[in-house]
Amino acid sequence: MRSGQVWLLIALAAVLVALPGGVQAQDGIAGWVDVFVDHNAQTGQVHLYFVDALSGLSTVTEVDNGQNFTVVGGYVLYQKPLSGAIMRANVDGTLEPHPFIRHSSERPLIRWVTSSDAQAIAWVQSDAAGRSEAYVAWADGRELRQLPLSAAAGQALAPLALTNGMMRFFYDTAHPALPSLTSPYTLYTQISAYNTAAETLTNLPQEPNCPCGAAVTPDGRIYARLEAVDGQGPFALRVWDLPSGSEILIPASALPYRLAGDLLLNSVGTLAVYSVATGSGDPGAPQGEQYGLVLVDIVAQQQYLVLSPGPARYRPAAFIDEDSALLLTGAPDGPGGTYKLNLSTGALQKVSEQIYLGTIRLAP
Repeated sequence: MRSGQVWLLIALAAVLVALPGGVQAQDGIAGWVDVFVDHNAQTGQVHLYFVDALSGLSTVTEVDNGQNFTVVGGYVLYQKPLSGAIMRANVDGTLEPHPFIRHSSERPLIRWVTSSDAQAIAWVQSDAAGRSEAYVAWADGRELRQLPLSAAAGQALAPLALTNGMMRFFYDTAHPALPSLTSPYTLYTQISAYNTAAETLTNLPQEPNCPCGAAVTPDGRIYARLEAVDGQGPFALRVWDLPSGSEILIPASALPYRLAGDLLLNSVGTLAVYSVATGSGDPGAPQGEQYGLVLVDIVAQQQYLVLSPGPARYRPAAFIDEDSALLLTGAPDGPGGTYKLNLSTGALQKVSEQIYLGTIRLAP
C-alpha cells in the first residue's frame, strides 16, 4: 500500500478508535485493518484496536499486560513480561499462545524483527551468557528454520532487519547479552548479513564499528550506519549501496546530543531520520532528558534537526506522503499516541491517542 493510502487509513481509523468503546464488529473484519495499541501505565492493561477504517467496524481486545507488540502477517505478536510467554492476538479478538515462537527457560531473552511488509519474521533467543539461536519463518510458520549463526564470545546475536521476501537477514554478532541500562536505544556493534536463499554469510563494510544505530532498506540494497567515537555524539551517517560497494559519508553536525538511535531509511535510501537524546543520565536535571529528531538528506549530504528538543521521545515509524512527512509513534512509557510530522514546516500533529502498529490485509 502506498504511503498516501496508509496515511488516509490511519487518519480515518484514528477517529474511530477515539470513539468510546469503539464499534464492535459482529461478523468479523474484512479488507484492510489498521492496528493500534493503548497502554495503561497505572494498571498494566493493554487494549488492541483492529479498525476497518472504510466500513467503520472495529474489534477491541483487552490484553492483561504485554510488551513488544508487532504486526506479523494477519495477527499481532507480543510477549507477557512476567511469564515470558509469546502470544498472538487475532483480528477476531481472540488471544492464544504463538504456534511456533516459544519462550524457553534455557534461552529466555527473545528479540525479533519483521520484514517491512510484515510477511516474514526473524528472531533470536539467547541467555544471560549470550548463547544464541537465530530463526526465520514466514508469518504463518512456513519454511521455519534455524540459521547457522554464532555470536562473538560472551556476546549475543541480535536482529537488525529482515528484507522483504525473507531473502537477507541483517544481525549484530556482538550484541550485549543483557539490555543496556545506559542508552534508550538499541545499538549494534558488529553487523553481518546472511543470505537465506544462498545460505551464505556476508561481512558488511567497516565492521565492527561503534555501538551505534543502523538501518537497511526493505530490499536490503541500502545500508546505513550512525558513527561516532565510542558511540558518543555528535553523529555522522555513512551509507552504502551494497551491490556496488559505493558509499557516502554525511558529516556530523554540531548538535549537542550524546546518544542516538531509532534510525530509519525511506524505501529508496535517499532520506534517513534518527532520534537523538542529550544523554544527561540524570532524571532530576533541570530539563531532564531531552529528545529530538534529525533528518538526513543523503543526496544533498546534509543533516539537521527537524523536531526541536523536548522531554517526549518519538519513534520514526515510516516516511509518508511521498516522503514529505514522517509517521511517528510516542514511546509507551512516554507520550504514547501517533503523530504526523511535516518535514517542510516542522509541524507536529497528533492523529491518534493510540500507538499505530501497522496494517493487516485479510483474505476475502
